[in-house]
Amino acid sequence: MIKDDLNRSEEDNRHVVVDPSEAVTGVGFVLGIVGGAAGVLAAIVVSPQFAFSTFGYCGIGALAGGSAGVVTGGMIGAMFSVARGRLR
Repeated sequence: MIKDDLNRSEEDNRHVVVDPSEAVTGVGFVLGIVGGAAGVLAAIVVSPQFAFSTFGYCGIGALAGGSAGVVTGGMIGAMFSVARGRLR
């Protein structure tokens, strides 16, 4: 009887714990890649002509989009970890 109660209470106390650093890094990495690709695509679409300078525009677009994606992904990852994480 007592062992059954102890086992039941241990099962009830299991919580999902999300490590904030993993959530921030993972989501930031994924959205950084997506933002970089979006920056390159935007640079190609907006460039007035396809020339050697377009490669420079693509590089600047990739850096800008990638950094914006990392920042946004870090924020979303932090919100996810705070919303899903619980104290042990």
